[in-house]
Amino acid sequence: MKKLIVLFSVMFLFNSCSFYILSKSDLSWQPYKEGDVLIFESNKGEVDTIKIKEVEKHTNPNDPLDLFPTMVQTLFVVAEHSVLEMNIGETGTSIEFTLRLGDNDLRYPCSGLYINDFENKKIEGGKYKIEAKENCYNMKDKPFDLRYIYWSKEYGYLGLEFKDNYVWFLKSFVRNGKEIFKI
Repeated sequence: MKKLIVLFSVMFLFNSCSFYILSKSDLSWQPYKEGDVLIFESNKGEVDTIKIKEVEKHTNPNDPLDLFPTMVQTLFVVAEHSVLEMNIGETGTSIEFTLRLGDNDLRYPCSGLYINDFENKKIEGGKYKIEAKENCYNMKDKPFDLRYIYWSKEYGYLGLEFKDNYVWFLKSFVRNGKEIFKI
């Protein structure tokens, strides 16, 4: 009898949780693989090389203290620092743009966009121009330098545009020793 009670309790717990898992369609917005090398160049002649160290998914509760938590999946793309995060939850799938290039004195907002909103940002041939906006409520009043993020499903980051016409653009995307970036 005790085994039945434990079995029903476990079944109740698993059936009471909601799961949000990134779909193939969601993942198609994230082009990076472990070992990829991205080379960016600024309009001032600076060069920054980003080597992707890890691309990994984690499924965790959105509230670890909740008795019946909603389980959400997050994908992390990491180089020396975070490059990108993709999250799915009750409100949809979003991409958090976390790439930092060049001078550490530049201020970046916590900027992200829901995948459903990308179509409104299309500029030409699979390229998207995303306005940098502060998503963190407690940081809304802080100034930042980043103005736009340029993105494509095929190559990911195409560039970053800062105030004062300071721009970084993707110059090279190398995978398995071969250049795959074509303009």
